[in-house]
Amino acid sequence: MSRYMNAGLVFRAGSAALAVSVALMAAGTVAADSGGTGTIHVAQSGSLTIKASGTWSWPEMASATKMSYTGFAIDWGDVANGGNAVGPYHIGDGTSATNLVLQPTSPAQGPSGSWGSITHTYAQAGAYKVCAILYDLGQVTPFKSTGYHSLRAAGADRNIDNSVDQGNATPATCTTVEVAAPAVTPPVATPPVATPFESFQGETATPLSTATPFETLLGETVQPQATATPPVTSTGGGASTPDQGEPLLALALALGGILGSVMVSRTAKARR
Repeated sequence: MSRYMNAGLVFRAGSAALAVSVALMAAGTVAADSGGTGTIHVAQSGSLTIKASGTWSWPEMASATKMSYTGFAIDWGDVANGGNAVGPYHIGDGTSATNLVLQPTSPAQGPSGSWGSITHTYAQAGAYKVCAILYDLGQVTPFKSTGYHSLRAAGADRNIDNSVDQGNATPATCTTVEVAAPAVTPPVATPPVATPFESFQGETATPLSTATPFETLLGETVQPQATATPPVTSTGGGASTPDQGEPLLALALALGGILGSVMVSRTAKARR
């Protein structure tokens, strides 16, 4: 009888120990929980480029004696399959160079804060689903490059203490953005330059010739008449054109002499 009683005591003690172990495992899981990202805001900031930012919430850190550092990683929605996988998400552009947990957040430690902003450029326009994932980077720095509490966001040997691997109800905060293609500006044609007469007539054409002001007033364009060349008076030893001024001078002198003789004659008669 006592043997059966001892067996019952052992069973009950074992059950209690198992319950304590499960409770401790649950507590350890909660302590490793990296929380949720809270909110995310995405807007186009340039040609095929967007800017993302948001907030994070980690309520367990409010009562923690030692707080972990917080990091984040972004699935931009343009890598459907390929590298940098963490659950259904793909970090960065799928290459090892972008397989990183980003830091810092503001604040770097605490029960809540903000992350970003960070930019990303797409290869083409379209609708993309952008998601943010929160990571626990541990309580000490510098951060490790691989493994638990490291800066490796996805793939093998990644930091599994994140909001996806820990199985939160909301493993990542996501939104959809419509990325528009850059606008194409058509070339502007340069109109021909018109002359003042063409602008007045409302036409643009090449004039036949240069018109004089009188021709412009009449609205016609004609070839100007040739200007006659004046006669040239030679001063050399050859024959020359007679000077028309010499006979007139002689006639004037003769008339002057006659008038002078008449005046002298009248004066003499008056003295007699």
